[in-house]
Amino acid sequence: MTRLLRAFTTSIRVAAPSSRLLQRRCYSAAADSLDSQAPNPPNSSPNGHDFKLDYQKIIDSVSFKDEEPPNLQGKLPPGVRIHGKWMKINKNRIRLEIMHTLLRDACRCPRCVDPYSKQRKFLTSDVNIHVTPRSVKLRDKTLEVRWVNDIYGYDGHVSTYNLDDLAHISPVPLRSSAGKRRPRWLWDAGQMDKRQHWITYEDYMHNEAKFVEAMRHLAMTGLVFVKDIPDSRDEVEKLATKMGPLRNTFYGATWDVRSVPQAKNVAYTNQDLGFHMDLMYMNEPPGYQLLHCLENSSVGGESMFLDAFNVANSFHKRYPNVFDRLAKLKINYEYNHEDHVYTNSWPVFEVGPGNSPDSLELAHVNYSPPFQGRMTRFKDPAAISMVLRSLRLFDKHLKDSDRIFQRKMQPGECAIFENRRVLHARRPFDLNSGNRWLAGTYVDEDSLLSKFRTLSRKYPTDWYRYGVELVDSTETKEVMGLKPSATKKKWIRDTQEVEETEETEETEETEGSRDGQNLQ
Repeated sequence: MTRLLRAFTTSIRVAAPSSRLLQRRCYSAAADSLDSQAPNPPNSSPNGHDFKLDYQKIIDSVSFKDEEPPNLQGKLPPGVRIHGKWMKINKNRIRLEIMHTLLRDACRCPRCVDPYSKQRKFLTSDVNIHVTPRSVKLRDKTLEVRWVNDIYGYDGHVSTYNLDDLAHISPVPLRSSAGKRRPRWLWDAGQMDKRQHWITYEDYMHNEAKFVEAMRHLAMTGLVFVKDIPDSRDEVEKLATKMGPLRNTFYGATWDVRSVPQAKNVAYTNQDLGFHMDLMYMNEPPGYQLLHCLENSSVGGESMFLDAFNVANSFHKRYPNVFDRLAKLKINYEYNHEDHVYTNSWPVFEVGPGNSPDSLELAHVNYSPPFQGRMTRFKDPAAISMVLRSLRLFDKHLKDSDRIFQRKMQPGECAIFENRRVLHARRPFDLNSGNRWLAGTYVDEDSLLSKFRTLSRKYPTDWYRYGVELVDSTETKEVMGLKPSATKKKWIRDTQEVEETEETEETEETEGSRDGQNLQ
């Protein structure tokens, strides 16, 4: 180190502290390792020119060797390096850099985590900041570390890790087939008509393989159907609890959709009910909804479903400026009645952290005009003009008949759909021509994500096979969240846009690109 610094200072012809002083210092990569009592460097060179030597830059420019802890017993295994307070692993195509304190905190052995409750037995704050490895072993993907300066009462503790587990913060990565940002098969009316997934009530309740297939389709398309359901009001609860606990709201754990006098919800009338999503006025709208048809003999009353993720994908590619506005614009929703008052606001397109102009990462779509609140906070006429134009364009795409999958539900059928992806609507019906009665309930998104994860773990072969079969059998193979593959089964992004943009809409998009920052 002394020779290196002397050579450096000599080459730039400046005065430097004596080698004796440099030898007394202990240099490391950390800035706080410098001697705080060191004298200030000279302010001028021997030639009389003013010059301040930045010793920290010299230190930072030096390449240091990895430092083994003083208490380390034996040699480090191949693929493992220790540098200061870090352990670096490069083995079996896994590269990790983890601080000793956080590696110790990540131990999941029976002494640290109860094997039955899966709850930790120590606090993160219990971990000693000076904890270091005493010995390290690595066999295949199993890392074994014996610690020194460990948590009080854990003397001689040995932690065992799986490298795959360390590589992922979550038990299920966000973008895995069962994660929050999982790949989605995007559909329009024609594609859903060909690929709609039906499962019998008997298979849904008692055939695990068929149930796995249905849940795989639900995870990717957001919409599946159950048929041959017994004629009982209680069946919707049984169908829902197969997926997870019921979401109870002020409507009750389950509820009925039928026409009633002086209804407090347009769903309880015979009127046309436009595309919407349920309970947008709540802090956490339901993730999934079930509608079980018990009676539908009246004229009209057809159910309609639309993939809002497909519309969002089209906007992201074709109208990027409008997409950005709707991702920033928060719309107010409210339920304001004598006994219940709820209010909340959501962006139309709720994107994830990985969203970019080249790659869409969509978390949710939030849209429910029947329950929309006031928008009087806007004071800029130009801003509200952009809001109206953007919403008008979005609504125009929602009315495109080629996007709308329509079905008149029959008794004994149930639709299960993702509430914050699939918009649903209902055509008006004639009260004098018969009766219409549907029983409904909700299940939270967390419950379905848990179900997707447990099924993908328990039946991995079936889970992945059903996903491949679904995408590989479609014509457009439009899958959001998957990159094109060079393998035999290619995931091809080929958005099918059925309607040409009007000249006025193109003008609005250009104007919006200049003023989009006003949408807050």
